[in-house]
Amino acid sequence: MTKKNISKEPLINQANLSVKHIKSQLNHTSDLKDREIHSNNQIYIILYIDSLVDQEKLESKIIEPLIKIENNDILNELYSEEVNSTQSNEEVIYGLLDGYCLLIKKDENREGFLLKADASTDREISEPIIEKTILGSHVGFVESLDKNIYLLRKITKSPSFTVRKYTLGSSTTTDVSLVFLDHLVDPEVIKKVEKRIQSITLDSIRSAGDIQDWMEDHAFSPFPQLLLTERPDRGSANIKDARVVLLIDGSPNVIILPATFMTFFQSPDDYTTRWGLGSFFRLIRLFSYINALILPALYIAFVSFHYEVIPLELVYSLQSSLSYVPFRPIIELMIMQLSLELLREASIRLPPSVAVTFGIVGGVVLGTAMVEGGIVSYGGLIVVALTAVSSFVQPNIEMSSSIRVLGLPLMLLAATFGFFGIFIGLSFMLIHLSRLTSFGYPYFSPFAPLKVKDFKDTIIRVPSWMMNKQLKKPPYFKGNKRTRGWKQDESEESY
Repeated sequence: MTKKNISKEPLINQANLSVKHIKSQLNHTSDLKDREIHSNNQIYIILYIDSLVDQEKLESKIIEPLIKIENNDILNELYSEEVNSTQSNEEVIYGLLDGYCLLIKKDENREGFLLKADASTDREISEPIIEKTILGSHVGFVESLDKNIYLLRKITKSPSFTVRKYTLGSSTTTDVSLVFLDHLVDPEVIKKVEKRIQSITLDSIRSAGDIQDWMEDHAFSPFPQLLLTERPDRGSANIKDARVVLLIDGSPNVIILPATFMTFFQSPDDYTTRWGLGSFFRLIRLFSYINALILPALYIAFVSFHYEVIPLELVYSLQSSLSYVPFRPIIELMIMQLSLELLREASIRLPPSVAVTFGIVGGVVLGTAMVEGGIVSYGGLIVVALTAVSSFVQPNIEMSSSIRVLGLPLMLLAATFGFFGIFIGLSFMLIHLSRLTSFGYPYFSPFAPLKVKDFKDTIIRVPSWMMNKQLKKPPYFKGNKRTRGWKQDESEESY
């Protein structure tokens, strides 16, 4: 693990440890403490950042054993969770910032010892807030990098489970970790991921979004190419499917890569229910995405250009409703969409107990007032309501948010050219999806390029014994033929 130098000026006398220069590099911060300990005719200096160290650990696991030490053999006799010898001022600085203590002999500054005594203030493991499931696991990631690695390793028991750690940021540092199964993952993916991680030259990492911006193949695409999840079971499932998980210290969300378009429509519930139900739910999600994307544009095309497609009884009802609205259908829907976005953003900022009531009451009151005031029509209100409900069905927030970006251009094309405009917009969208990649893998796979054998877990889910989901099997990996042995007498073939 390579750390970047955050010093304002070069460290002097790198060959020896210098308490003076360490304090200078840390700007003589008031919570940097040093203590002298007398033991066995020897004077030791303990240097630590008070706000990052557990005082009970410091006293019971470092100071008390140090006082009782007999032969000054610190590595063998001093008890601590972790003891590392060091001769680098830079390594000491980063160790202090990670909650370690520096132990050195007074007037002997060639070697020191970093002892782990960090304070634990991480929240307890709890149920995921956003990605809830009915029958699946109720354990979610937390903000601790070590705990998140533990959660993944706990449910991915394999000797090829590999963790590689990196440090990002030049002014403030953030630890990130790559997790994968070495015998399954494509080595080319690991090379690309490492290269992109090492190319990040940000001063600081504020969130997972900063890393996404640097690592995505197509940063200006409205479609997300990296999958974020807060569920350890989903992360482990993707590791077993030969993908890579990127964990970020301080973030309860992990990044899964590479990701394909259909990955964003999958949910852990698909695999905890029978395959038929899982396939049905997935079809519902895909239908709701298409519905939320094109329904407003279809409504505009219907009422502006193509009345002949609508049943005659419905035409009279729409005309009666639209006759009181002073705006064109495109303006009417934009007003409603903007109102919906305002309600959505307001409900996010409110306490959970108030947000639900506000969303329901605000939507009903605002919609009714707009219709009765002649600002929007009943048809427009129904279309926007159906669009909102359809967008909430999506299991991934980022993919759901892409509807907001893509819906407006489709509405403008529909208002200008009718059905032909919608066809042009969808054609450009499909071409764009076909050209996208995620770390070299086709984003719109298995539709483009077309691979019929890979349809086993896309729009529908076949039984697990029919699937073989590894992205790319290494030449040395030999998987067994997947079939149910107890059905061999009935001549059942694998899919």
